[in-house]
Amino acid sequence: MIKRNFVINGTLKFVTFEEGDTLADLLRRLGLRSVKIGCNAGQCGSCSVLVDGDVVRSCIKKAKDIKEHSAIETLEGMGTAKALHPLQQAFITYGAVQCGFCTPGFLMSAKALLQANPNPTRQEVRDWFNKHRNICRCTGYKPIVDSVMAAAAVMRGEASMEDITYHYEEGADIYGTSHPRPGSLAKVLGVCDYGEDFAAQMSDEALHLAVVQAKVHHANILGIEYNEAENMPGVVKVITAADVKGSNILRIIPPLGSPHYYSDGLDHPIICDKKYSVTVMLSRWSPRIQGNRRAWRRKR
Repeated sequence: MIKRNFVINGTLKFVTFEEGDTLADLLRRLGLRSVKIGCNAGQCGSCSVLVDGDVVRSCIKKAKDIKEHSAIETLEGMGTAKALHPLQQAFITYGAVQCGFCTPGFLMSAKALLQANPNPTRQEVRDWFNKHRNICRCTGYKPIVDSVMAAAAVMRGEASMEDITYHYEEGADIYGTSHPRPGSLAKVLGVCDYGEDFAAQMSDEALHLAVVQAKVHHANILGIEYNEAENMPGVVKVITAADVKGSNILRIIPPLGSPHYYSDGLDHPIICDKKYSVTVMLSRWSPRIQGNRRAWRRKR
């Protein structure tokens, strides 16, 4: 067990952690769930935090390598709902928040950029995110660059928070405007929960679903052999289409008037039964189970 004192979001904290713990492990265990672990390999930047002002991908940074009394900043320390940081407000107004999973990492990375370069060009913003491995699969990056440029102007004193804040007028048409996406505020504050965030709040007795898919498409299912998987430690039950009560068909209503939609809506099984083997494993969570889906054998 390693013991250190870190200044986390401005507060001195005494922390303990194991030899192999990453900085992300430590911060999430402290309840700082804005630190999102995406790839867990330092490639996507969702876990980015600041350590003594530098951008650090916390999923690959060992906590033991952080020096005593280092200053660590996460999104929880950037702003509040009633006092947003210019970057947070700009991300809302300029549409840089979509699914929101990468948003905390982008905001922390952008903060470090503007501390180092208060007046970047658009290309310098892009180069910064490329250098620090910040990846977004939703926006196409333009809204993110727009947001950083707008926030930079506010931070330089050339614009006000009012200038980058959208105000809805009663009865006005919001189509084509900067009307914020629902949930944007929670996402720029880092309080929007995703899969692992919900898992962290669950009881140790909660069961987890693991979907298992075939490696080939459109294969005929001749049988599914799962005895080995069902006997693995922690596995409670394996569920197949045979366990679905009533009809196994999920009714999909065809798009009205679409000449390209030929389905009657009755070809979507809840769990595949005739083609493309899909089964579900109910288990008590275990890293061993997560890594042993290969133990399944399927007959096609």
